[in-house]
Amino acid sequence: MSIIQSLDATSYTDNTRYALERERIFKKQWWLLGPEHTVKERGDYLSDTVCGWPVFAIRGNDGELRAFHNICRHRGSTLLEEGQGRCRTIVCPYHAWGYKTDGTLSATPGFGHSDDFDPAQHNLFALRVACFRGMVFISLDDNGPAFSDWIKTLDELMTPFPGIDDMTYHGSFTVHGAANWKTYCDNTVEGYHLNAVHPRLATAVSTGSVTIQPYDNGELIAFHVDYGGDGAALRGNLGLWAYRFPGFQIAISANAFKIERVEPTGIGSLRSMNWAWYQNLDDAAIKDSFEWSETVVREDIGICEKVQRNLDNGIYTSGPLSPDQEGNVARFQQVVRTTLDGE
Repeated sequence: MSIIQSLDATSYTDNTRYALERERIFKKQWWLLGPEHTVKERGDYLSDTVCGWPVFAIRGNDGELRAFHNICRHRGSTLLEEGQGRCRTIVCPYHAWGYKTDGTLSATPGFGHSDDFDPAQHNLFALRVACFRGMVFISLDDNGPAFSDWIKTLDELMTPFPGIDDMTYHGSFTVHGAANWKTYCDNTVEGYHLNAVHPRLATAVSTGSVTIQPYDNGELIAFHVDYGGDGAALRGNLGLWAYRFPGFQIAISANAFKIERVEPTGIGSLRSMNWAWYQNLDDAAIKDSFEWSETVVREDIGICEKVQRNLDNGIYTSGPLSPDQEGNVARFQQVVRTTLDGE
């Protein structure tokens, strides 16, 4: 088998390329916004910035969940502060323009009358939104893939495992990193680094097995895991780790359900946002499992930051990918090339 070279270092450091990624990859794909329980009641909203775009999802007064850009149509102010909340109407903090929970412009106090102004042309900018297994996803472009097509194979792989509704929500954590998003995803789709970077996790699977399988032309990489040691006790024998291009990850088993949004925040920065649910574990075991999950993310981001520093220094250009260990890195990188460049 011939050796494949990794992406050129400039792919991780060039601002022009990153701008293209925002338009051709980030905007068109689906992104995890957060757990659906945060927008359960009418008027509940969840607001965040995703890949640089301020957005929110809100449960309408009619019970429907909708999503919008977090932008007032008057002068562009942010409407809702980041986080969770509840409101009957959406009121801009700048000039008090008001919007119904369905995004319709409903009030323009002090604006005055003009025959040229049509309120119906100034409703909020709507986004696609989908609820799936207790999670809320958004897409910033109507021309991207349908959610059912994007999630289909992963849905099938998740079916044998308990879902969010079967477990109790525990909490969330966020880890920021000084690395390009692709550096982190390169790391995510291979197990080559497990022994060196994740000693406890390596021990947990050393007496079991891990089978890594690509799906959907490399856009989905799944690790089918048989745990051993304390991994079996905490996580529950069989497990599934999966990465779905470009920024969604899960780690699920009989006892735990963790989801992650891997979000680029700049050319050389990212954040990992994580939410976790558990069952069949006592409080001490849940605390251990939750802290262990955060440790794994911090270990991954730490090694990616070491890589990123050298991608930035102009010495390293690319490296050989192992035909035995890094085939899915090659697949991920080809997905990036194809999506970005049409190769």
